[in-house]
Amino acid sequence: MQPLRRLAEAFRGLTIECNRKKGKGNTLEGTRRKRARVSGFRTRISTPAGLKVLAARRKKGRKVLVPASRPVKWNKMKI
Repeated sequence: MQPLRRLAEAFRGLTIECNRKKGKGNTLEGTRRKRARVSGFRTRISTPAGLKVLAARRKKGRKVLVPASRPVKWNKMKI
């Protein structure tokens, strides 16, 4: 019992801070327009890095090259 008491005394002066960001609403914020502008097909194809991403997804055999370009309701449908 003595080691637990010493441990409790050591932690007595410490304060515990909590993260206030936790539980602050929806994590999936933004609009479809922003998503398409940042990670849509036209953006991917206009940069060298984006072309590499498209090439890698084609090589892997992805059915959808750029998911951000599809409407949200399509993502729920099985195509």
